[in-house]
Amino acid sequence: MKTFQWREPGDVTAVLEVPPAGVFLGTDAASAPVLLPGVGPRVIRIGVVGDWRIAALLAYRLLGVGCLLTLASRDAGRWRHLLDAAGPRGTAARSVEGWPTADGAAHLLVTDLAAPPIVDTRTPCTVVHVVDRVPTGGPYWPSVDAVLVVGRGHGAALARLLGRDDARTLDGIGPTQLGLLDRHRAVAVTAVLAGPERALLLGR
Repeated sequence: MKTFQWREPGDVTAVLEVPPAGVFLGTDAASAPVLLPGVGPRVIRIGVVGDWRIAALLAYRLLGVGCLLTLASRDAGRWRHLLDAAGPRGTAARSVEGWPTADGAAHLLVTDLAAPPIVDTRTPCTVVHVVDRVPTGGPYWPSVDAVLVVGRGHGAALARLLGRDDARTLDGIGPTQLGLLDRHRAVAVTAVLAGPERALLLGR
């Protein structure tokens, strides 16, 4: 009868390959998928610079993973297609007071108001703040987890604000690309859109 001898635990090297996870944005120059962590066990802070429609696309994809959307804007009309897509899972407001509610749901706030809320870090939720240009300071932006930019000219401003020299490379993105700066890298992204998403971005 053949016998086997078990190896000592210290003699075994275990490597766990963790696949990338997050909201799919598109592909990089090597055609590898680019993912944005959008929902987690804590507050996720995302900035969108240059085009509010990218925030609408991101929100649409976060709705697909079960988030409840609150839209805080002085001009809710331009977001009407996103709110229509959200249905009963979307609400519009003129302020961020009382957000998020403590009901255990995955909450998403998209806002173009001047000041996004300072959320208790123990509250799991996602905040997307939309601006035309990179702010010079404030409590929200220096602690963002990721920034999406559309158009050139925002990378240098992000480098100054966040102390990230690699953000300057985003000034070289192409006219049909997005720039993503997260805690690990700065990368140009070619967005991949489904038919309903194209309709959402084009407003029809």
